Amino acid sequence: MLLVGIWNGGLSDESVEDMANSNLHVMRFLDLSLEDDVPDHSVLSRFRTRLTKAGAWDALLVQINRQIAGYQVTVTTDCHVDASITHSPRKPKTQPTYEVVNDREERDDESDSPVMS
Repeated sequence: MLLVGIWNGGLSDESVEDMANSNLHVMRFLDLSLEDDVPDHSVLSRFRTRLTKAGAWDALLVQINRQIAGYQVTVTTDCHVDASITHSPRKPKTQPTYEVVNDREERDDESDSPVMS
């Protein structure tokens, strides 16, 4: 999860937790199923602090980068697009079409021509 935060632009631990709960790609990378509990953001913070105090954080990142290079994988920064449908309060640009309904029946006593007096 710490790597997910780094690779997505230095996300906060809370944002990483949210991603792990909602993003299927992140869940798959973390080998989590929809039913699994995601570690709380405070767990990430405590884990990072323990790695740093032990002097293992930098060495761990060097080892991970070495493995990534060994597989010839390139980690790049990209843009994520949310394509979910949202309701907009704006009016549509097209005019609505109205159906004309003839609900008045023609009567026989009405003449088609104007009456002259």
